[in-house]
Amino acid sequence: MHDIFSIENFLNSFSQDEVLKIGDKISLVECIDSTNTFLMKESEKYLPLLSESGELTSTGKQFNFSLKAAASQTNGRGRMGRTFVSPISSGIYFSIAYIKKNGITDPAMVTVSACIGICRAIEKTYGVKCEIKWVNDIYCNGKKVCGILTEGIINPEAGRIDGCIIGIGINLRTNSIFDKELKSKAGGILDDLKNDSKVPCRAKFLAACYKEVKNILETNENIINDYKSRSLLTGRTITVTPVIGDEKTSYTATVKGISDKAELVVQLSDGTENKLSSGEVSLHATVFAD
Repeated sequence: MHDIFSIENFLNSFSQDEVLKIGDKISLVECIDSTNTFLMKESEKYLPLLSESGELTSTGKQFNFSLKAAASQTNGRGRMGRTFVSPISSGIYFSIAYIKKNGITDPAMVTVSACIGICRAIEKTYGVKCEIKWVNDIYCNGKKVCGILTEGIINPEAGRIDGCIIGIGINLRTNSIFDKELKSKAGGILDDLKNDSKVPCRAKFLAACYKEVKNILETNENIINDYKSRSLLTGRTITVTPVIGDEKTSYTATVKGISDKAELVVQLSDGTENKLSSGEVSLHATVFAD
């Protein structure tokens, strides 16, 4: 990727009115340890984010929808403490702060909303069809191209989650530093294109992602049917591991679909149905990377 990853290219994707509303919420850098780690620490400068009555404070409004983006990360993080490989000239890695009135009561739906926003941005920008592997991974052409990690900003005194940081890593092209195992699972949105010189630059794609995710969260759009329709696992036989790392808890099931609460609905061999809100699933003995 030889395009310029700059704030100028990012802002050129917005109208003048939109640029004024964005203000100084946006920061693009070439390299960082972790965009999620950065925004989590940054959130401390804006406390309190919500008032006692649950309204956004003036500082909460300032921090809401802040964006930290990087062309590479040295310590990218995925779910369950895993590393998210984030090499230079391969993709974009970014985090968005989201502060919600009365706090976040359903964190899974924030992740689901981000998934749909990114799918829409990919399809509108590059014309590549997206599928979602429950709950937080986006696939194109059978390989994972995006992972999402949502981390809550806890208010212990109020006993609530005042907001969250949504971390998103997107591979545009696979990279030579990917090891053999990672290459078997991870792909890039543009891998099938021999020449990507005419496609929109990374900063413009980042702007599309930001717009789509922000719009869904701001309007509180009900995207669950869109999420269901993109399910990669529906109708397929999987292995479920309810307790991560404990293979003794694993069992085989068939995916029936996604519930309205974004749970994975599976059916066991005896006909019993379970609704999963957490855990890890694998398909045809190949574990999907988180």
